[in-house]
Order: sequence, then structure tokens, then C-alpha cells
Amino acid sequence: MGAATIVAIGDSLTYGYPYPPEYSWVRIAGERLGVSIANKGVCGETTGDMRHRFAVDVAALAPEYAIITGGSNDAFLGIAAAEVAGNVAAMAAAALSGGIKPVIGLPPPVDYPEEALLAEYRRFLRIFAAEKGLPVLDFHAALVDMPSGGLRDGLHTDGVHPNEDGYALMAAVAVASLSKILSS
Repeated sequence: MGAATIVAIGDSLTYGYPYPPEYSWVRIAGERLGVSIANKGVCGETTGDMRHRFAVDVAALAPEYAIITGGSNDAFLGIAAAEVAGNVAAMAAAALSGGIKPVIGLPPPVDYPEEALLAEYRRFLRIFAAEKGLPVLDFHAALVDMPSGGLRDGLHTDGVHPNEDGYALMAAVAVASLSKILSS
């Protein structure tokens, strides 16, 4: 694939919690693709927190691509979908203005009532990505249990965070999508 430089900014689901980052989808996907992906996941962060550190943790690194994935912590804090979408849109705009190609990651489902708000975030993010012609990594589709809408059994540790198998599925989504993006 070459030496494309990618930064993944996000929360604990990017970091790889409850494991160290070596178990994250970010590391697995980078290894499988043979590319450098910097893991800038910070546990407990909202999209507002990510937006605040975007210039230092992403733009300053001048990557070719920035994967922006967040929203789970926002949902648990009850932050409105418009605010989350605005934060992601601001990060995407900052990326584009710096010559960085943004990729929007859709957060996986959770086994809590906050899933309803997360679903609203995903709708906003899909619309935003489609309007701007941005690629999407649909982590939700890979981990969702239909018809419950929560995380599939056997793929999580606590109803929010994937286990090793869950992170492997997230990595498979990233590899499938990024291989197309990187080859175009």
C-alpha cells in the first residue's frame, strides 16, 4: 500500500480500551495495510475535546488522512446531535484547510439507552459525509446486533467497549474502506 500517513483521532474506542493501544483497531488496521496510523484516541473524551486538540494531535502532524471517530461519550453526557455534528464538521473543515483528507468513523452501538442519541449522531454524520463527499468507516454496521440495536454478543467487554474480537472487526472495516481510499 505504501507509506500513507494517517492519524486516527477519537475516544477510548480509538485508543483500544480496556486494553493498551496495541490491541486497538488502529494498530491492527495499520499493520494489515502496511501504513502508518497514529493512534490519537483519548479515553473519556467528547467530540468537543477532540476538536480542541485537533490542531496539535492531527493538523500539526500533517498526515495525508485523518479518521475522525467520536460521539459515545457525548451521548452519555446527553450532548445534542447538532453540537456533535458541528464538532465533527469543524474538525473535517480544519483537516481540509490543512490539505488533510478527512474520513468519518461512525461510532459502534452501545447496550444502553444512550444508543438512541448515538443513532441520531450517526444519521447526522452520514448526511454530513454524503454532502461533503467524505468517506465513512461504518463501525456501527460491523458490531450491531439486529434487532436489539446494541452490541453483538461476544464482541464487547461492558456494553460499550469492544473486546479483542470486536476490535478485530473494527479493524476489518477500516482495512476494507481504507484500502479503497488509499488506492484511489
